[in-house]
Amino acid sequence: MKDFSFGNAVNTLGLTAAVDVFDDQALFQPLNNEDVLGLSQLGGADGFSGTAAILRSTGISQRRVLRAGVAPIDLAIAVCRKLEQISGSSLTEFGHILLCHSHVDPTACEQLAARMSARLGLAPNSISAFNHGCSGFLKLMTEGSLLLEDSEPGAKVALVSIETPEFWHDASDRLFCGIVSAGATAAVMEVGAEGLPISSVKSDDFRIPADRRPNPEPLFSIETGDFFDFHGNPSHRQVMRMNAEPVFLNGIELMLDSLRSALMSIDRRHGERVIVAPHQPSGKLLKALIAAAKLEFPEIELLNNLEFYGNTISSSVPTLVSRFAGVLQRNNVEPPRDGDHIILLAAGICMNEINDHMSAGYACMKWQSGALNASRRQSVMNAAR
Repeated sequence: MKDFSFGNAVNTLGLTAAVDVFDDQALFQPLNNEDVLGLSQLGGADGFSGTAAILRSTGISQRRVLRAGVAPIDLAIAVCRKLEQISGSSLTEFGHILLCHSHVDPTACEQLAARMSARLGLAPNSISAFNHGCSGFLKLMTEGSLLLEDSEPGAKVALVSIETPEFWHDASDRLFCGIVSAGATAAVMEVGAEGLPISSVKSDDFRIPADRRPNPEPLFSIETGDFFDFHGNPSHRQVMRMNAEPVFLNGIELMLDSLRSALMSIDRRHGERVIVAPHQPSGKLLKALIAAAKLEFPEIELLNNLEFYGNTISSSVPTLVSRFAGVLQRNNVEPPRDGDHIILLAAGICMNEINDHMSAGYACMKWQSGALNASRRQSVMNAAR
């Protein structure tokens, strides 16, 4: 596990922008619980008993799939253009662009990166591709920290997450059809700029030993066959299956371990609050995580963003960041004050070793009022001079 800590004021590494494109109705088709009920019963499967059972199990009222004719590349172009607008920087100005696009096909991310480079007018191989899964954003932050470790002020990295789990899940599989959702986010890490200072970031893969797996089946597996897509049509493809119980138990424990490490790493002073933005896996898992964390650390505040967004894999944590004010309001959490601590937290599937590994990570930041998306404000100020 690589641990990056940043203390030099001149070379402070910060998160300066975070965006998503969830409000673009031309890209996404909403999927409500009535839709999920029908999907879960496709092909004669038992499925859910009703919409109330779906909400109770998943904690989600609405999730998204791509509209007919929309492809992952369309999400990627839309979120990258929005990042350029908000940050005030062209993608050609970034030293590195890191992409997470999770898929059972290990080449899917590389293919998407190549298409993005061509469409965005970037040189070939300008975008580094990673198939990271649920902890993807924390892993991209770790990689970005490594790339910027000895950089001069102004150096910056773009972190892009394009998640379309509908293409690698069976729509009639009730373990997934009620929770997964498409999503697209982009963020900027920059040296020496006004933003949310990052004090530390960690991520790693963890082998789950036999004594922490109630049954001998793989944590996750891949099947090839004829499966339903999220528009209700059968197609021949590969899909992922989940061994729910050990994934549930170890996912909670990995996030709790990461939270403990994150809290130990911060220099917390009297009166400073801690707000935790965790990965959004499912209603049951998130509720269990929040209950266990609050029992051990009653003073911290954890955020739930599931109801209208679902589990967007590596996009779930940056979506919390991009919509921070609204998420705080929905969770009845007071806005942070300067100096308060923000902890990003994630755990989930390890895409490289799906049978017996899971991934986890965290990042610690200090709140500064008005700091997020500061790059665009500065560019507008410069243009006005």
